[in-house]
Amino acid sequence: MKKLLFTAFILLCSIGVKAQINYGIQASGVLSNATFTDDDLDNTKKEFRPGFAAGIFVEFPISDNFSVIPSVNFMQKGVKVTSEATIAGEDFNQEMKANLNYIEVPVIVVYTIGKSNFYIGAGPSFGYGLSGKLKGTFEFEEEGVLYSESFNMDAFKSEDENGAGLKRFDFGITGMAGYKISSNFSIAASYLHGLSNIASDDANDAKFSNRNILISLAYKI
Repeated sequence: MKKLLFTAFILLCSIGVKAQINYGIQASGVLSNATFTDDDLDNTKKEFRPGFAAGIFVEFPISDNFSVIPSVNFMQKGVKVTSEATIAGEDFNQEMKANLNYIEVPVIVVYTIGKSNFYIGAGPSFGYGLSGKLKGTFEFEEEGVLYSESFNMDAFKSEDENGAGLKRFDFGITGMAGYKISSNFSIAASYLHGLSNIASDDANDAKFSNRNILISLAYKI
């Protein structure tokens, strides 16, 4: 997977070798959520998790208004989930926080609107999970006594290794809108919609797909 992402990035760089290529750095504030369903859980509620992203980008102009911008970023994703379940007549409550760290490689086609400083863009995004934790508490009542247990699992290790077994590869589509503050600085808002189900194959038809909102500041070097 790492070789595939690296090869794709090098190929994109070679396309624009004769063009006026721009390089830059960017940083983002991230609000992360997810679609999370599990047949064993009821009344599931999800909350956003804050995070950040940072990386480098290359801009390949295609015409006066179009350009292609691939980038390589470190990005935090995650979600907070509260849920209920009834097993063997007993009620259970669970709270889980997923904190996931990714290398994210979006490839965005950008269109500058007329001669203005506003631009829009869209394209695919490829993610690879580096590390992460699933932490939470599990509460249940038995014979009038309330019990509470905590858990702390490695997100991407297999369940045989006492991990959550999440899949590392994540694919999605992203859309953005931005404004060029100056010849070097720009600001943008973007949305990353994960299409991959990263839940473990052993998780009883559970579904886990990332959703992310980003506010980014970019600087062309």
